[in-house]
Amino acid sequence: MSFDTIVRMLKTQVDFKESEIVHTFTSEDQKPVLSVIYHFDTETFLLTYIETQRIEKFTNIIKLADIIEQYLNQQPQEV
Repeated sequence: MSFDTIVRMLKTQVDFKESEIVHTFTSEDQKPVLSVIYHFDTETFLLTYIETQRIEKFTNIIKLADIIEQYLNQQPQEV
């Protein structure tokens, strides 16, 4: 998934802030690895690493998109 696509997805969450949109990102083998939700009351994105359930908070879309892109690129490629 391209960086621009990730940014566009995150901006959609902000644009529709009164709706609960959860984006789930998958590895090459379609296993869910990350999810992102946006809390409009705090203007914060919550990034969840599905395997560990670790949550990180972000307010900057570009920084969050960069982290998502890097993480997805580290996932094992399908053989």
